Amino acid sequence: MPYDYNRKASTCRIRIRREIKIILFNKIYKFFEKTEEITVIILLSAMVINVTLGVFCRYVLNSSLSWTEELARYFMVWFAFIGMALAFKDESHVSVTFIVSKLPSYFRHIIKLFVYALILFFLITLFVQSISLLKIINIQHSPSMQLPMIYPYFSVTVGALLMTIEVIKLMYFLSKDIKRNM
Repeated sequence: MPYDYNRKASTCRIRIRREIKIILFNKIYKFFEKTEEITVIILLSAMVINVTLGVFCRYVLNSSLSWTEELARYFMVWFAFIGMALAFKDESHVSVTFIVSKLPSYFRHIIKLFVYALILFFLITLFVQSISLLKIINIQHSPSMQLPMIYPYFSVTVGALLMTIEVIKLMYFLSKDIKRNM
């Protein structure tokens, strides 16, 4: 009897540890998700203010600022890469599903998992190659603002990492769905 009790206690401890890890992961994930959303809002607001300032100076004051167009471009790049990660969270990227939607649920999930695996491969490749590019681009500066080009190019690395995390999360929940439906 003591053996069974110890075994149950050990199983219970393992289950509790797993639940604590899941709760901790969810809190960290929610923090990053909220940070992404706030960052996108700030970037879009800064881009609108920057472009408005550029238009105002050019057409009202007849003296254009040389850096507004460049800064707007960099804001847009950061906005796009972080926004792509947010779109993965909601699965709101454009997809063609007219053939896949006619298949049974199990095969749809398998195809979706395969597509996510391909996307994951691409994102990991993008992440690794962007790190290699950062090492090379370190000495280059932007034309107007003389900003080190590592900052705009770092958006590719950050975006690829954020999208990779989202795709792994989607693959995890999709594989749980497949196991549940078997």
